[in-house]
Amino acid sequence: MWLINTTSLALEFTEDPETCIYAILSHTWGDDEVGFQDMANLERARKKQGFSKIERTCQLAHDRNIEYAWVDTCCIDKSSSAELTEAINSMFRWYKQSHVCFVFLSDLLSFDSWRIGGYLRQCRWFTRGWTLQELIAPEEIEFYDRGWNLIGTNDSLQGHLTEITGIDAEILNDSDMLQAVPVARRMSWAASRQTTRVEDLAYCMFGIFDVNLPLIYGEGQKAFIRLQEAISRENNDLSLFAWTCPNERMLPLHRRRKFRGILAESPAEFRECSGLQRISDPGIIPAEVTITNQGFRIRNMLSDGEGEYLLNLNCIAGSYDSVIGLTGTIVIRLARTAHGYVRHQFSGHTFVHPSLVQKSAMSSLPIPKTISPAESQLIRSRLRHRFSFDFIADVPFLECEIQRKPLHLWDHATKSFITDGYEAFTGIIEINATGNIPKIISGYEHDCTFRLDPMPVVIFGLEPVSISNKSIDSGKELKPWAGIYTPEGQGETCRAIEKILAQEKTHGFPHVARKAREFVLSRQDTPSPLLPRKCEHRAVSRTINLSHLDPEKEGQVVESVLSTYLEETSDLSLYKMRLDFTRLLGLPVPPEDETMWDSIRDL
Repeated sequence: MWLINTTSLALEFTEDPETCIYAILSHTWGDDEVGFQDMANLERARKKQGFSKIERTCQLAHDRNIEYAWVDTCCIDKSSSAELTEAINSMFRWYKQSHVCFVFLSDLLSFDSWRIGGYLRQCRWFTRGWTLQELIAPEEIEFYDRGWNLIGTNDSLQGHLTEITGIDAEILNDSDMLQAVPVARRMSWAASRQTTRVEDLAYCMFGIFDVNLPLIYGEGQKAFIRLQEAISRENNDLSLFAWTCPNERMLPLHRRRKFRGILAESPAEFRECSGLQRISDPGIIPAEVTITNQGFRIRNMLSDGEGEYLLNLNCIAGSYDSVIGLTGTIVIRLARTAHGYVRHQFSGHTFVHPSLVQKSAMSSLPIPKTISPAESQLIRSRLRHRFSFDFIADVPFLECEIQRKPLHLWDHATKSFITDGYEAFTGIIEINATGNIPKIISGYEHDCTFRLDPMPVVIFGLEPVSISNKSIDSGKELKPWAGIYTPEGQGETCRAIEKILAQEKTHGFPHVARKAREFVLSRQDTPSPLLPRKCEHRAVSRTINLSHLDPEKEGQVVESVLSTYLEETSDLSLYKMRLDFTRLLGLPVPPEDETMWDSIRDL
């Protein structure tokens, strides 16, 4: 660390700043500042406009018997990238270890002290990024106007400083309390501040979050992304994701996004987090956050919403009701994609009462760090085509076990398959239907179990309407197809389907889906596939002959009928498939047992 000798004004290097007592200057830069190389020739340095600040700082320090002073304009050799990186990563500590910090407000005129609040707020010093840590880190701060008249200290001006900056008084008194403040709240302190270089808006907050990173000038907004990544590695405070973007609709059309990643793009997006507080509930299991090349994985805090997913951030906006307690925990809203989640509806905070946020056992899928406007449009297009599946049965005592494949594309929140707009998407639904007739109905000593044989299998998918020259699959016009089959039934088709499905254990589902698709579509004689929509099954039991229960029905036939229809909005083409089971047994049900008949099942 380079220090200025307050007597000779010469630069001196020290290996261990903690062994030195020094004063430090906080100011806003002007046009004619003194650089590190200039200090080698003091006569030349004195001719620069910025030298007066250095000289006055050293004079104030010398008058207090402080041997050294530090000024950022001339005490960092910016020609050395290593020294610049060390200085920026150490700067918060240097300000904290200083004996006193002199704040020079170059645009503050002398005036009566009772009017100081209004004039102080207008000073440029409160709008700059670097001065944020210079206000928080030092223990003792003195504020001077443009004539170097003392106007107050961090103690005497504390009320004004808290009102202007939004920083808690406890933090201004003791910077060691920073770690007790939620990440989003600390970010909000920089929401209205600017720096000359885009990267510096992230670099100037290293000390606020106690992180150390290399400097990469030229990386632009990626610097702020790296800062958030570093914070998440050191802290499991999910308020990091509590940012909002209320001005998205005001952006040009080509820059608007329906979907975003998990990270903010600037401190300005934390503007609404100034009152945010953590929920200090020891019964809540802390979130586990990991970063991969796919984005963020967050465990323990994800739950189902109404057609979407909610990520509980374990924090509130600062309000508390003495009767009902917490008025709402902040959640962010996520939409499911083929291989993860994306954030949507991020114009403002969403509040949910903690009792309504139920954690689910869903696997932890990644959330991308960021999403560009072009990527947002692509995701919107890919999420357009979906398949849902409903099951309806007027068959008494019937229970169905549904296997949906590929399972990782089944979206629990929307009850639909995500196709990702893939033109060759193929899905398979296998249904194992069994029943249990109570002995009071069947007349036998034990309950009678039965199953439907053969089992129905629904095969469905997408195909392009016509050949397209578009290179992006999601931009192609697609149409759905679906059919129902009985792999264990009689006939050539049934045997072929059964043979294809049996290959899953040895070849995997992608192979089975491709073969099933080829087989189904190859048997269509017309451009618009006329796929089978009906199948018949029989109730089979190992213990009794069910046919005697209703002699008028031949073999207790069940007919399964597949119907499909399209529900379309501006953002979604939902292909709804409905499978009906009808005509089985015809058993009478005593009035007291009517609750045993569950005639409609919505899966």
